[in-house]
Amino acid sequence: MGPGIAATLGAAGIDTTLWARRPRAAAEAAEDALGRIRILRESGLAASAPGDVTAVDDLAGAVGGVEIVIEAISEDVAAKRAVLGAVEEVVDADVVLASTTSGLDPDEIARDLAHPNRFLVAHFWNPAHLIPLVEVLGCQQTPAELVDSVCAWLHAIGKHAVRLHKFVPGFLGVRLQQAVVREAIALLEAGVASAEDIDAATRLSFGARFPIIGPLETSDLGGLDVVANIHSYLLADLDASTEPQPALVRLVESGRLGVKSGEGFYDWSQRDAAELIRRRDQELLSRLQQLRASRGEG
Repeated sequence: MGPGIAATLGAAGIDTTLWARRPRAAAEAAEDALGRIRILRESGLAASAPGDVTAVDDLAGAVGGVEIVIEAISEDVAAKRAVLGAVEEVVDADVVLASTTSGLDPDEIARDLAHPNRFLVAHFWNPAHLIPLVEVLGCQQTPAELVDSVCAWLHAIGKHAVRLHKFVPGFLGVRLQQAVVREAIALLEAGVASAEDIDAATRLSFGARFPIIGPLETSDLGGLDVVANIHSYLLADLDASTEPQPALVRLVESGRLGVKSGEGFYDWSQRDAAELIRRRDQELLSRLQQLRASRGEG
């Protein structure tokens, strides 16, 4: 997430420093971010004078004089507390502290902070330089004015901020995505269709509409009486697993973890993951250009 967020800021003309617990990781992330900024510039999606992205070995040097610090380490509450606590010790008193957690409770993350009133969640989506959405949620001590100002800042750098009124695990996007994943796994396990056809049915039906119209808008257009009728016979038959499904557990226990191990739902020795990512990013880039144009930003 770090390189994508840094590229987002750099493309908006903001100088950004990257710090990591392993200095080499920060240097690699900075190089990655600069490459992403070049892609955005070539696509007309970066400022005429992009900001610089540099890796800094010293935490105090990395956060000196900044306006916001965005933590983007692994999804571990204790680790996030440790990093943010270390930042608090060396950062200026008026600096905003943000976590890009994808679903952890902001009150839990902020529990040991000396100044939780300047902390909030700003969840960027991967790849962060191409996906517009950022989910924003404060902890109990976060003033509404701070949430408002961060949402306005995100809009100014080309993002679309959505504000959660209360915490739920996974926030909005992860919950909606995993609801689809759960049903997809259930359909595969039941032998209803192949993995390829389940993915195709997702991409080429309701998924094709999602860049334009969301599920609640779709429901209103179709008629809520129609939706209620569908729910009356379908909801009871949908998968309602409350634990990882057996099919998923079997794959994980057998070491079939997806691309990282060469096999998961698909045999990746027979598929080109790099090409799939390239096509994904090209499509996201095209959609981002369209979105910026519709806003009069490009």
